[in-house]
Amino acid sequence: MINENLKNANILIIDDQDFNIYVLEGFLRLLGYTNINSTTNSGTAVCMFKSFAPDLILLDLMMPPPNGYQVMEQLKELIPLNTYLPILVLTADITAEARQNALAGGARDFLSKPFELLEVGLRIDNLLFARYLHLQMQDQNKILEEKVKQRTMELQKTNADLIASRDKAEASDRLKSEFLRTISHEIRTPLNGILGIASLLAESKLPEEKKLEYVDLMHDSSNRLVSTINDYVDMALIGSGNVNVNCSTVYVSNLLDEVKNKYYRQCKAKNLKLSLLLPEDHDELTILTDHTLLQKALFHLMDNATKFTIEGNITIGLSIEQDTIGIFVKDTGVGIDENAKELIFKIFMQGETSVNRTYEGSGLGLSIVNGIINLLCGEIRFESVRGQGTTFFIKLPLKQ
Repeated sequence: MINENLKNANILIIDDQDFNIYVLEGFLRLLGYTNINSTTNSGTAVCMFKSFAPDLILLDLMMPPPNGYQVMEQLKELIPLNTYLPILVLTADITAEARQNALAGGARDFLSKPFELLEVGLRIDNLLFARYLHLQMQDQNKILEEKVKQRTMELQKTNADLIASRDKAEASDRLKSEFLRTISHEIRTPLNGILGIASLLAESKLPEEKKLEYVDLMHDSSNRLVSTINDYVDMALIGSGNVNVNCSTVYVSNLLDEVKNKYYRQCKAKNLKLSLLLPEDHDELTILTDHTLLQKALFHLMDNATKFTIEGNITIGLSIEQDTIGIFVKDTGVGIDENAKELIFKIFMQGETSVNRTYEGSGLGLSIVNGIINLLCGEIRFESVRGQGTTFFIKLPLKQ
């Protein structure tokens, strides 16, 4: 009877990543849970809580605002006093600070990504069993509540001590912490999707169309993971001075056509107009440079343009001066804040710098572009207006 009640429990999943929800929903249904609801929009958490009345919440921390901490704060006002509603935090942030902030904020348990699905299932069983016992013995839990209260106070005190210690840390320590958070999030999140979907694909009972859908999600996660690792390797090579520049004759028009063709489908999928502006008699224009490095720099600029442009157009252009050529990438995206312009070429920097930023990514792209253009004896600058768009200009010598 108890097991049947647990399988009928209402489980709410709040995570901004589609593949994480696919993995968790598929796994829970394999375990026999029937009442599952989910959302990738944390802003709807309160409404879903009121209408769905969950017995358990699976919550991500690092989401676009409101993040997981803010969601827990909102739910506190809706959960009746002396009611045990378990929240299991599943996050890529493995720092002790994150764990203690989450537990102090109302979470009953905490798992770091990538996690083992078997462990997730066991923890869910335990939390739901505790919820069941609480509902059956609500009048006899005063001792338990006192222990939880005491533990919460201890965690709050510990958290306050950690915050005080953090405030005294030097700037180099903060940079190291930011690096660890960024690499943890950008590697563990797609890795969690790959491992989770692999577990689901092992189930022979899955329909063929579901398997194809999971394979596509695994492919996307793999590409994101490879791209992140490549960025860190490129940044390390550039920073250590171990990049070889192999100059050859490059037909500029062909190179820009390659860049346009690579991003054509991506722009079309977002209803963005992609244009290529070339001067007359440009077909035979060549420069002596490293084709691979210049192409990589332009790819990073296009990655940013497509990522930060919601509507409008993206333009790739070329201009010719006496001894130099100019290449520009222009978008009608969100633009760059004034206070971020001086730091935009620094490592791990975006217009938003926290792990809860709206746009994902390692924050290394523009640092890599800047390093590559310096290696090619060129210059890079940009113009940007917040809410109107950004244009990056590259100037390269016709001959190295």
